[in-house]
Amino acid sequence: MSTRRSLAWMAAAQGSYFALQFGGSVILARLLTPHDMGVFAIALAVAGLLALIQAFGLNSLIVREAELRPSLVATAFTINAALGLVMAAAIAALGVFGGALLGDAGVARVLLILSLLPLLAIFEFLPAARLEREGGFRTLAILKAARSAIAMGLTVGLAFAGYSYMSLAWGQVAGAVFNALALTSVAWRHVSLRLSLREWRTVSRFGGQMLAISGVNTFADRVAEILLGRIIDLAALGLYSRASSMFNLLWNNIHIVLARVFLVDFADLARRGVPFRDRYVRVVAVMTGLLWPAFAGLAILSGPFVQLIYGPKWLGAALPLSMLSIAAVILVSITMTWQIFVVSGETGRQARIETARAGFGLALFVAGCFVNLTAAAAAKIGDALFSYALYRPHVRRMTGTSGADLWPAYRKSAIAAGAAVTPATALMIAYGGSPQTPIAYIAAAIGLGVLLWLLVLRLIAHPLHDEIVRVARRLGARADALKAAP
Repeated sequence: MSTRRSLAWMAAAQGSYFALQFGGSVILARLLTPHDMGVFAIALAVAGLLALIQAFGLNSLIVREAELRPSLVATAFTINAALGLVMAAAIAALGVFGGALLGDAGVARVLLILSLLPLLAIFEFLPAARLEREGGFRTLAILKAARSAIAMGLTVGLAFAGYSYMSLAWGQVAGAVFNALALTSVAWRHVSLRLSLREWRTVSRFGGQMLAISGVNTFADRVAEILLGRIIDLAALGLYSRASSMFNLLWNNIHIVLARVFLVDFADLARRGVPFRDRYVRVVAVMTGLLWPAFAGLAILSGPFVQLIYGPKWLGAALPLSMLSIAAVILVSITMTWQIFVVSGETGRQARIETARAGFGLALFVAGCFVNLTAAAAAKIGDALFSYALYRPHVRRMTGTSGADLWPAYRKSAIAAGAAVTPATALMIAYGGSPQTPIAYIAAAIGLGVLLWLLVLRLIAHPLHDEIVRVARRLGARADALKAAP
């Protein structure tokens, strides 16, 4: 499947996923309190901390390898399964014996349910990784949307029935059960329970490097959330979790999804010995052209957005959401960092860089916690700037790009983003940043911003404009074909 077709399928499914997640979060915001969200968030943070055991990133090994030997696949499955069993046992043990340590019995109850997730992930691993390697994004996208529908449907139903934070845990498990069964059914040819340790050195070396990269990052994030709940309180963690969830909904549905598709594309270029330069410059232009206005707009309209969507009891999440969105604008500037390191075989170097970044970011976040919630979220901006300084030289070296290659893309994307957020900025200035700004005016500002964005993309010949036109023509051709069909 071509890169553009893969992106089209992922975009369609992610649109459905976004609608489900966003709609469900709006309903849950009315049914659950910040404290309920805080209980689930700290349980998820503890589970995530233990998930370091399974942070070997072996799916990327399956995608990256030039020659996928049966012995390598069996070894990867064996090690992944062993890690999943250990992780499940650790989470369950903490749920049984760690109530006093965690400071809330509800957290321990949630952990017992979440201990099922690593077990289910064992059976998802090979089918999902092999489908991704083959470019089967259509299947993966559809299954992700269906998983989200099942998980969110059960979560909302149980929340209505009064199950509070436990509804979130059971929803996660229901989605994982569906995904494991569905992947086994649709990708049965890739299902294998063969055990082997024949290539344990290769798998362990790659896994150890990925553990040092994603593991240290996960460790820092989960410890930060736990300390936020301890230093301030669970309600503050609930507010931060709400802001983070809304941020991640946009980040994961656009940036991470696009990056997954581009990983396969860059891996193919690496196997064929094709330089990354031209492809990377275009990817940066498309990513910044699309995501800079989205995150900048969210930063500007966070107050009215939270007030309208989640209600006044969640207004404390508005400023943290703005801070996270500003940090995202910086991080998008060095898009595809993780993927470029993986396909270039420089995960060892990235592990050292990520260790320094995670330590700095965690220290900054904890310092912010001793001030207030907004300061803790603002620390993410400092973390993003530090990440840019660390990663930019290496990404330029591996992609063969320079400032002369990338600054034109940045400049065009900045112009387009500025045009897109100008109406919203003027509106918020006129209303003094009030979260009670009339919804009709906000809708008009967003609509005008989108029109200005599209116009400027065309006027400055932004690469994203070409992609939008190409997609529009393809959709138009399909619509004409459907009309012509008997």
